[in-house]
Amino acid sequence: MRSVRGFVALVSFGLLAAGAIAVVGAGEGARFSSAASSPSPVAIDYRSLTIGLVLGLLLSSAARLPWGDLPRRFITWLWANERNFYRAGMAVMLLGVLLFY
Repeated sequence: MRSVRGFVALVSFGLLAAGAIAVVGAGEGARFSSAASSPSPVAIDYRSLTIGLVLGLLLSSAARLPWGDLPRRFITWLWANERNFYRAGMAVMLLGVLLFY
């Protein structure tokens, strides 16, 4: 739960910073131009900004994983669940016999 809260806090901080940049960038020049004739000088697409922030945070989180250790963990998990794979295979075979007989 703590990691989710930290992730949401970082995304919200990024959106807050983007909003602050948009407000500062809109400064004096935006007051005198008419809104109908030209768009704001600093237009931010918040949807793509949010997607970029989330992807950046996910990539930085994935970079912290020990990728060299994952194959060993996967093999260990396979050996620990060997009996469950045998049971699932038997269940599939018995269901196949029941369905196709």
